[in-house]
Amino acid sequence: LGAVAIRAGKGFVLSLGSLGFFCIASSFFMLDQSQGWNGWLLALYLMQGLGRAVYESTSKGVFADFFPGRAVGAFANCMLQSSSAFAMCFFLSDVLQGPELARIVMVLSVLTPLGYLSAVRLRALEQQRLAA
Repeated sequence: LGAVAIRAGKGFVLSLGSLGFFCIASSFFMLDQSQGWNGWLLALYLMQGLGRAVYESTSKGVFADFFPGRAVGAFANCMLQSSSAFAMCFFLSDVLQGPELARIVMVLSVLTPLGYLSAVRLRALEQQRLAA
């Protein structure tokens, strides 16, 4: 993924990871579980691997890029967000069932690249303001 990030940009790689998680969640609605997973299980594992690889590499690089010289705070923020999301999922899993959780994952998968683009734009505007 590092070579892809260099050529296409980190936003593209983040979008690929989001797409992987979106595909996993959408499979909940598209696949007929009564027929068995067959070859689809391999595809789900590949999508999970893609999303997880992006999370473990590129997304942490983005945090470092957005907070240069403040790596400790940036990675603490990253861990806080991740831990909060896991805790919310754990506590809501008793109340929400599969379809609701899948919809939440799909919405967050769409919002992730949009949030990144918004952050890039806000950062550029801030840098322009400081340069002026």
